[in-house]
Amino acid sequence: MKLRSIFIVAGIVLASNSLYAQYTSDVLRFSQPELGSSARFKGLGGAQTALGGDISSLSGNPAGLGFFTKSEFTFTPEFNNFKVGSEYLGSTQSDKNSKAGINQVGVVFYSPVNKPKGSDLNSGWVSLNFGVGYNKTNNFNSRISYGGKNSKSSMADYFADLAIASGGGDPATSTDALAAGSLEQMAYNTFLIEYDPAGYFPTTALNNTQQSVINRSGSQSEVNIGMAGNYENKLYLGLSLGLTNLNYTSDLAFTESGNNLNYTGQPADFLNGTYTFDYNSIQETKGNGINAKLGLIYKPVNELRLGLSFVTPTWYSLTDNFSENLNASYRRANGSAVPEYTNPLSSYNSEYSLRTPYKVSGGAAYILGNSGLITADVEYVDYSSIHFSSNFPNEERRTNLDVANLYKGNFNYRAGLEFKVVDNFMLRGGYSFAGSPYKNLDFTTQAYSGGLGYRFDNYYVDVTYRHTKWDSTNSPYTISSSYPDYNVTGVGPTANLKNTADNVFLTFGVRF
Repeated sequence: MKLRSIFIVAGIVLASNSLYAQYTSDVLRFSQPELGSSARFKGLGGAQTALGGDISSLSGNPAGLGFFTKSEFTFTPEFNNFKVGSEYLGSTQSDKNSKAGINQVGVVFYSPVNKPKGSDLNSGWVSLNFGVGYNKTNNFNSRISYGGKNSKSSMADYFADLAIASGGGDPATSTDALAAGSLEQMAYNTFLIEYDPAGYFPTTALNNTQQSVINRSGSQSEVNIGMAGNYENKLYLGLSLGLTNLNYTSDLAFTESGNNLNYTGQPADFLNGTYTFDYNSIQETKGNGINAKLGLIYKPVNELRLGLSFVTPTWYSLTDNFSENLNASYRRANGSAVPEYTNPLSSYNSEYSLRTPYKVSGGAAYILGNSGLITADVEYVDYSSIHFSSNFPNEERRTNLDVANLYKGNFNYRAGLEFKVVDNFMLRGGYSFAGSPYKNLDFTTQAYSGGLGYRFDNYYVDVTYRHTKWDSTNSPYTISSSYPDYNVTGVGPTANLKNTADNVFLTFGVRF
């Protein structure tokens, strides 16, 4: 092994393994929007397929627009508090993030069908209503932190694994060296991996200390334009067109420190010394999409409403900008510092298309006269139908294979109650359960909600508090099964995350 100098690399590879690894999780993340709804329907657990008469129908079952007998405008601000508790290598941490914003705004125009004077106003088509609304359907804001002491692997093992997989020879002599600007070359430039005739290997010892902090921000949103018809106050048919927007940012900072692995040929400054390196990456994904929603609601009797809706896949066109950087610093055995080794930032831009799953929902609502109502929904979503399209054939094939192997269809359930406590004052409660999208992991989501509503003249105010909880995992790196160090083959440290979201929604409405 030869001592080499740090040099500025020229050129940028088209894509990196770090960038590729994100797609399988991202296509699922972007395929899990919730139904946009007002505070009232959020208080009912989101069960809206059969109920109607709310601006929420635009993004759920557009047939519900047919229940309006007046034009209406609504506006819903929100406050969100996200908490994440982590367990990583036996150590626990917690973090949180709070943010306020606009969740929903929309208007419905009531348009009765003109009929000759003296005719039955409840026969034939009664009204044809139109609506347009904005809904936030996914909130990505969160802060995740975890750390601990790793006795099994170093992130430098991951860098060495990338270098081996690239097939590069000795960077000091080979013309088939590591790709310029790649993460594995950054690791080689900063002495975190080395090369000998047996191949690449890490220069870091075990029992290192690792810390990861991930800041996520952004949202998915949707503008829906829809219409619905009311036939004899029995059958309601509707459709809407959804124009979606996606804006997602993930900022990762990973730090590792420990002792150098002493080996023959190592620079004298590093013998019996310590190291610290920082890996940073920023991912920005933006784009737009389109979908459609069809639905019907039927009233066999006045008290009972039965609903059915279908949401097409959303077809997204997305742009992904990914940047990463790796820097390392060392200290000699006597504690004095060695000058820091740095790398220029590498950026990779790509464009891809995403087709999210379709959704089918059925529901029932029973009206308890003037006392309140009971409503419930069941929804089926097939996550194995997600499709990823890219200009990189290998990545397209790999991501779609991951989708087929990891994800499955699941059922989601929602239910809610509303009771009139006194005149114009209502009390609500709701529950929702989302099944796990994974074939082999039980990652379900549960939400509990409660709310109040008050009507006066042509105005109303609704407020809802919702508590949501779900489990997830995050791995800072994964080492392939072909890595030659059998002690760490196929190993990647994993943080187990317990997520909670506490949300408050406040809807103001006016009928005109």
